[in-house]
Amino acid sequence: MKRSLAAVFSACLALTGCGSVTQGINFKAPAGWTATPSILGRMQVWMKKAADNKQDEMVFLIRGETTNVDLKTLPQTGMGAIKAQKQAMITICGNHRAQYLSAIGSGHNGQPQAMEMVSAPVGDQRFLAMYIRPQSDPGDPAAETAIRSLCAKS
Repeated sequence: MKRSLAAVFSACLALTGCGSVTQGINFKAPAGWTATPSILGRMQVWMKKAADNKQDEMVFLIRGETTNVDLKTLPQTGMGAIKAQKQAMITICGNHRAQYLSAIGSGHNGQPQAMEMVSAPVGDQRFLAMYIRPQSDPGDPAAETAIRSLCAKS
């Protein structure tokens, strides 16, 4: 997990910003997940403990100031070699375009992990939301919805 957080910190440095990580967006973290404190207003993590205490599920939210991000060039997030499964432009928040990447990698314990990332601009900021879970577990609908909630507050 330390390697995962170190890699996400690297991504955070690439996407620098200021203020609260959720300021200006309607991001909806998964209900019942444990939140870490926001880190410099640029990153926050939500975790759901694994039933077997082996591999937690995590949602990351990173706020930055950049016009474009290629999700395939981000650090390996502590998941070993990442094999992209799907990369596409998607629509979130009704009509807002976003980049989507799903991939498989190996976690710190060597078990395969599924990862989904969504990157979208909101105003002059760019947000990156990532959901990581054991590949053998079904996706959590609340986490999958959360990473697609990078919507401007109305």
